[in-house]
Amino acid sequence: MNTKIMGVKIAPASLYAVAIVIQFVVLVMYNRFIVPFMQRYTSSRYYSSTSHLVRAGVGFVFAMLGTGVAALVERKRRMAEDPKDLSFLWLLPQFICVGLMEILSFVGLMEFFSNQLPVRLKPLSSSMVFCIVGTAIWLDGALVVIIGRVTRHGGKDNGWLDGMGFESTRLDLFYALLTALEFLSFFIFVFCGRRYLLR
Repeated sequence: MNTKIMGVKIAPASLYAVAIVIQFVVLVMYNRFIVPFMQRYTSSRYYSSTSHLVRAGVGFVFAMLGTGVAALVERKRRMAEDPKDLSFLWLLPQFICVGLMEILSFVGLMEFFSNQLPVRLKPLSSSMVFCIVGTAIWLDGALVVIIGRVTRHGGKDNGWLDGMGFESTRLDLFYALLTALEFLSFFIFVFCGRRYLLR
């Protein structure tokens, strides 16, 4: 893709900085405006048990949007006559969604465990979130291996994730599958969250 902005070549990895800036901005806005609003207009019991799950659920939505946008952008890049005519800024929305997902889901789950665990278990709240993240990373690796094997035909290196170049992979299909799995995970999360709040 074209990595120049007004004639200046920009490193594509710099897009990660956008996600970090988004996290700082959203965290400040959340703590300065949204939290005081919710504390003022909702009961303390509702706020302590619901707001963190809602925050994590919104993070799930941004995760779906991020991979969905990634699938569409990759599809557009594949269909372009010359991908180098496309600006790498097309990738910006998915990095924004990733930044929002991380600040909403991870912090929301940390606060949920911290507020809902018994006093003696509160020091383990952050450890539980990092265990979830570690398990997710392990499952991601397993998913990549499984999809690579399932999508190969005739024992050749022609699966969705095979090959060294973007032209030989089908990242658009891979991202679309991730979006579907995240959609399913979101509904499981909502089902479990509602049962927790209604008990």
